[in-house]
Amino acid sequence: MSESGRSLLDSKRILTAFVVLGAVYLSIKLFRIIKNTYQARHRYQEIPQLPRHPVWGHLVNMGEKLNPTLQRHPDYAFEEIWNSLGKPPAFLMDLHPVDGAFLIIADHGLAEEISQPSATFKYSLPKSDTLMAMYRLIGLESLIIAEGEEWKVLRRRFNKGFSPQHLHTLDWLIISKTQDFVERLKELAKSGEAFLLKDPAQDLTTDIITTVAIEKDYHAQTLPDGIGSKGSLGLLTASRLLSKLVYPVGRGFDPFVYFNPIRPVKSWFYEQVFNRELAVRVREQIALEKNQTEEKATSTLQRSITRLALSGLDPDTALVRSTVAQIKSFLFAGQDTTATLIQWMCFELSKASWSPAAAAIVKSLSAEHDSVFGVEGGPFNALDVLGNTDEASRKETEAILGNRLPYTTAFIKETLRRHPPAATARRVPDLSPENPTPVTMRMRTVSGEERDVEVNGLRIYSAQHLIHQHEDIWGPDARVFRPERWLDEKYMSTIPTGAWRPFERGPRNCIGQELAMVEAKVVLCAVVRGFEWEKIGYSGKSQTVDMGIPRGDGKDDLEREVWHINQVTSVPLDGMKMKVHLKR
Repeated sequence: MSESGRSLLDSKRILTAFVVLGAVYLSIKLFRIIKNTYQARHRYQEIPQLPRHPVWGHLVNMGEKLNPTLQRHPDYAFEEIWNSLGKPPAFLMDLHPVDGAFLIIADHGLAEEISQPSATFKYSLPKSDTLMAMYRLIGLESLIIAEGEEWKVLRRRFNKGFSPQHLHTLDWLIISKTQDFVERLKELAKSGEAFLLKDPAQDLTTDIITTVAIEKDYHAQTLPDGIGSKGSLGLLTASRLLSKLVYPVGRGFDPFVYFNPIRPVKSWFYEQVFNRELAVRVREQIALEKNQTEEKATSTLQRSITRLALSGLDPDTALVRSTVAQIKSFLFAGQDTTATLIQWMCFELSKASWSPAAAAIVKSLSAEHDSVFGVEGGPFNALDVLGNTDEASRKETEAILGNRLPYTTAFIKETLRRHPPAATARRVPDLSPENPTPVTMRMRTVSGEERDVEVNGLRIYSAQHLIHQHEDIWGPDARVFRPERWLDEKYMSTIPTGAWRPFERGPRNCIGQELAMVEAKVVLCAVVRGFEWEKIGYSGKSQTVDMGIPRGDGKDDLEREVWHINQVTSVPLDGMKMKVHLKR
């Protein structure tokens, strides 16, 4: 045989080998899918659920409700299913063979159980592997997805920077950035134009978190789009595009998104932009901390969260990489969830123009602010009072934001109850030699009796949307926005531990919750007496107590209350389209 013939024969053998290996791999993969699907169909039968198809599980029944073309958050689909099943404490969503099985929790007691430490899980149940969909946005070493001792070390390292004592040393900075926010709103009021509140709210929270975390002002509120950090290769552009590029878990299966070859390339590119910029900032923080005098190093006054966390540590490559991941996580939470909270607060304020109940709420807020800040200096004087930086004034600001604004705090808590911006997803490891202990949860079964049910192998989603509006807990007005409930001691004594959980609970609760509350208080104090808000579309004017769940199919009433959609976190459907007016 000629050399060319042998070469051709070798090529055919190699090709045949690849085909055989590929066939073996696919056969093993298919066998595992069939095996897992078969096992899933015979497990979890005691958990309340919709009828399961023998092959497609709940994909058919739930797929209609979780259709990715619907403009609504998956929580609304879960609410429909929950109602149809008689509002059980938990129910099953089996997505085999395409995905796994989920336990959807609508009960505060079960939610509390998965968030607290146990004999098996020292720091509570592990986070769900579905969070890996956002690893480019938050980093592989993020506090959000880290587990075990690695998580404990990171949490302890950054706790001091997010402590109330330290954050209050940075009140002046939050107030300064909120002043920029107010000036921007005044310009929008002067123009009379409609705008998306998400943009100024997100710019405000970005300016705050970048400055308190890494002492870097990216001027998000004053820079026009396309310039500097908002340019095509800017950090803020990279951060926000990465959020949009995260695969939308929980919104059904969209093959055009899932198999889009451009999406992972763009995600990788903007991750490099994001990481490179933050690595520079982390090294700057390390250098500042190292060069600080011994006298100043003993104080935490006006030092960034990052400097406090890295103080005394060896600045090696691994530390820089890990710190970049944490800052990415803080930026994500600061830009998204806190900005969403601000949008919903202003939405509730906007109802005052047509709702007597909402007008009474705004009147109570204004009275509290008049009492604390006085009326001299006009309706925007709160920031002047809070922004004084001498030692006595700083302590006064800390006291005001700490405990002298009870109605303002109640308004924020009620906003978070009615419009929770995030939830938690956990997973229970399946039984294996490494994890031989069965995990059970006591819940109502399909037979109606309470029983311990094995939940190994399940992902668990704690649906704050359902827990926060459960009439058995919050009463018949659970869907009514009523801040006064938080000031009614007799009423609040009936609310069980864990029923309010916008920042989650247990050891893995939100590390930035104190910062979010301070930001929200400062914003409310800044805007309540000086601005009137007008929601453009989806204002809530036609909302009734018995109005159904939003469909998101384009047929909803155009003046019903705006609802949530899923964009990594839960955000308002329309970017909270508003007009703002100066109060006469």
